[in-house]
Amino acid sequence: MDLTDKTIKIIKATAPVIEENITELAKTFYPIMFSNYPGLIVFFNQTHIRDGTQPRAFAASIVEYANSIENLDAIKPLVNDIAEKHASLDIKPVQYKLVTACILETIENVLGDRGTPEVMAAWKEAIDNFANIIIETERKKYDETLAKEGGWKGYKKFVLTNKVNENDLIASFYLEPADGKTIVTSKAGQYISIMLELPGRVIVFRNYSLSCIPNSKYYRISVKREENGLVSNYLHDTLSQGDKISVNPPYGRLYLNDTDNPAVLISGGVGITPMMSILQDAVKQQLTRQIYFIHGTCNRNTHAFKDDVVTLTADHDNVNHHFFYSENSVKSADTEPGRISINSVKEITSHQKDAEFYLCGPVQMMKYLYRELINWGVTPNNIVYEYFGPKRDITG
Repeated sequence: MDLTDKTIKIIKATAPVIEENITELAKTFYPIMFSNYPGLIVFFNQTHIRDGTQPRAFAASIVEYANSIENLDAIKPLVNDIAEKHASLDIKPVQYKLVTACILETIENVLGDRGTPEVMAAWKEAIDNFANIIIETERKKYDETLAKEGGWKGYKKFVLTNKVNENDLIASFYLEPADGKTIVTSKAGQYISIMLELPGRVIVFRNYSLSCIPNSKYYRISVKREENGLVSNYLHDTLSQGDKISVNPPYGRLYLNDTDNPAVLISGGVGITPMMSILQDAVKQQLTRQIYFIHGTCNRNTHAFKDDVVTLTADHDNVNHHFFYSENSVKSADTEPGRISINSVKEITSHQKDAEFYLCGPVQMMKYLYRELINWGVTPNNIVYEYFGPKRDITG
């Protein structure tokens, strides 16, 4: 449904107020929603709520939409990102009615005296339109998944068939469908969502990148134990071989573009997981494009999949690897000292700024690399990253 000229005019006039108060918008929305509809709490990682990444992502999306109200084609990337994340959680259209009501209540609070009935009617029309755009995009994604071999919608029972410690902090979990049927083959680099019932009948959802080569028999996730991580500690300490968990089909936008340009895979810490899937798939497909695998971690004890990477790159002239240990100050036979820097990236890639760069890791690492790549002259379209938060955390 197209927005009326009157609505567009009102949104343009009041959008600056919303943007000026974006911090207030971010801070107040989730308390309002969780108070009005506590059943929605389970869909959100509370760590991301507490550290502000989820609230900032929400507020940034509202501001971006409002500022693009005359050219909604401009928000297609935003809509696609939101739809991918929502599809991974099997979000349903009926839930949008609850959320949009809370968005409008939050916007009305932010606007204060400016939030007249006429203004709020315009915002209701605009927010409903935004929701409908996302819902339709999600519907297409659900339909595409269902149409694939082994496709399904919603959460399906899987069995933990193997559990492997990759290093001191990361363990891999091999998941096979309980019904023994074929499952959707992911794109290398995508993630799945799992639903767990923790002790006390607490239901939680988490997204984890797939760390294995795409296949139709099993999924593998590799999870870092976090000091106060409710789910990660449960997976490491409690989940055992033979236990069942619920899994949603793969979604996500971190996968190789279909080009011949060099691909530079840069990861930090547990951000190596989607890059492993991409590397394995690239080698299996015998891609001829140049592939640089660059990984940074603290030391040998925190380095996951090292032997796998070395083996994968050994027999392919167009694929190479480079490891950086931040706690080392001396170069060794197979690692560089310090953190990944833009200068090291330039040197490794022979200054090929027309390459495509794929990033996954700590926020500060990605923010630094994104900024330096842009300053070097790399186009934004050639930088792909995985981050469950607002783009401005990386691109700002």
